Amino acid sequence: MKIYCLLILFLACLLSNCKNNSSPDVSSIDVDTKIIRTEKELSRTKNSNEIKELIKNNQPFYNIYVNEALGYKGTNVDSQVINLQKFLKDSLTVDLLQKTEKRYSDFYKIKPEVDNLFRHLKYYFPEKFVQIPNIYTFISQFEYQIFVFEDAGSKDGIGIGLDMFLYPDVRYKKIDPDNTNFSDYITCSWNEEHVVKKVADIYTSEIIGEAPGHRMIDQMIHNGKALYLTKLLMPSAHDSIIIEYPLRHLNWCEDNELQVWSFFLDNKLFFESNPAKISKYLNPSPDSPDMPAAAPGRTANYLGWQIVKAYMNRYPETKLSELFSMNDAQKFMEKSKYKPERK
Repeated sequence: MKIYCLLILFLACLLSNCKNNSSPDVSSIDVDTKIIRTEKELSRTKNSNEIKELIKNNQPFYNIYVNEALGYKGTNVDSQVINLQKFLKDSLTVDLLQKTEKRYSDFYKIKPEVDNLFRHLKYYFPEKFVQIPNIYTFISQFEYQIFVFEDAGSKDGIGIGLDMFLYPDVRYKKIDPDNTNFSDYITCSWNEEHVVKKVADIYTSEIIGEAPGHRMIDQMIHNGKALYLTKLLMPSAHDSIIIEYPLRHLNWCEDNELQVWSFFLDNKLFFESNPAKISKYLNPSPDSPDMPAAAPGRTANYLGWQIVKAYMNRYPETKLSELFSMNDAQKFMEKSKYKPERK
């Protein structure tokens, strides 16, 4: 009987994810994000009058899109029409329209993820996120991946450059080999699985602000808070999406968590503030210096995420506003009692 009772408790724990780790029920929160497929609409236009009509219907977006994302000058509608006609005839544009149509013929497959992101934003921050932004998809010949602007009615609008989410069909490194932003270790996450995560990044950055200091410990825990929040906003997303690692890199970090922790301790990196010494552990990089070759970059962020999770597991009553206002990183780490297990 005792064994039977323990089994019941174990199964109940699994079903509830234990320690209140299950995500909240947000199904009652009304969200229906409007998606405007500008690249589709433009590709279907037959004359200048039809382009002009599209511009007039979404003027705030096209002001940013034509003048900033595409780099054309002239804010009046007639000049925008001329420039868009020129853009649509460009051979690269034609090629990208075909590629984006093939990959994103039905963006509404992604829409449920977008809606769910905004439901969680409204759940956790009901006073801050009242209006849901419109989403505008576009192509810009690899100039812009995502931007936020003031849409009609003084609400946010979000532009998503679908030509920057075409990996592996597009190998961005070949487009501009000298552009470090197009390196494979960065662009490997430029695909449909990461579109919503990039939208979430806009809000996590706004919510948690800047890191409170320049030491490794300040930045890694700050970045860990961003990852923790992103997971709350996207609870069904795999951790590899949240941290933007290929699965093999996430697996390596999970399997070698104790070794990573020991490496930072032994090399006294937690309180190091020299950017040259800590940058690759925090920022996109193909590796983490002096670690095994299989170690990815940004290992400090992974560790920071685990420290934040350890703290919140120990103090589950902590409000998010309190978590984000804790600026003493050393004290935070000490209170978390974080210590990875040997595997």
